[in-house]
Amino acid sequence: MRLLFQIVALLCCGSSVWAESGKMVSVAFTRGRPPYVFTEKGQLRGIEIDLTREVLTRLGYKLKAEALSPYRIEAEAKHGKNFDVVIGAPFSSDGARFYSKPLVKFENVAVVLKSKKIQLKSVKDMNGLRVGAWVNAGDSLGRDFHRQYSPRISGEPVRNYKEFSKQDEQFRAFWEDKIDVLIMDRYIFGWFRMTQASDADVLRDVETFSIFPDPKSTSVAFGDQKMRSAFELELGKMRESGEYDRIVQSYVGEKLAAMFKTTEKTH
Repeated sequence: MRLLFQIVALLCCGSSVWAESGKMVSVAFTRGRPPYVFTEKGQLRGIEIDLTREVLTRLGYKLKAEALSPYRIEAEAKHGKNFDVVIGAPFSSDGARFYSKPLVKFENVAVVLKSKKIQLKSVKDMNGLRVGAWVNAGDSLGRDFHRQYSPRISGEPVRNYKEFSKQDEQFRAFWEDKIDVLIMDRYIFGWFRMTQASDADVLRDVETFSIFPDPKSTSVAFGDQKMRSAFELELGKMRESGEYDRIVQSYVGEKLAAMFKTTEKTH
């Protein structure tokens, strides 16, 4: 009789889990960051998309993805209730969301045209140069950068510094000589360069300088603490099995890595 009760209990638990499987989870990603997030033939693709979809699929969920601007991503993470998961928002400890361990890490570099003979050993060396970064870059590039390029108390923007809401526009501004120093993740830069290689202008010789702190991570914010814990556990299993690296390498293989050969200097 006791055995029968245990079997019934297990069947009930199983049906409960089965009822949850296939549940749709709404996830907001930061748009315009290839190869992490981009649109191809009307479909969202990229490293973050594939990793998130794989984890959620293993947990029995279906992914409903939407790409938002950096401004909306931050607002959704802090105050919004439209998404179960928000990826790419700055980490917050206000308790409204539960943040996971890193999903991906970004390696931000300073890119300059070799012909300009610019040498950068620190953030201070960019003073006087025209610098272009992404929205809220100061949250990711270290204390020195934040101090040098954060908005003045008066609210006036810092001279010779511009933040772009679209990184493809940031990329183009560099080649159009609207900025001297392009600050961008190495893979995002390489992706734009590779996909726009038909424009010979973007293949001019460059140098990249690693003058920022350790690579920053994608923050993943969950509305549900249990989902956050399950996501972390499954992501860890993917790292151990090699599936995580396989997904990343499917986007950042040798062709993309070649965009940086003989160009990098580390200080």
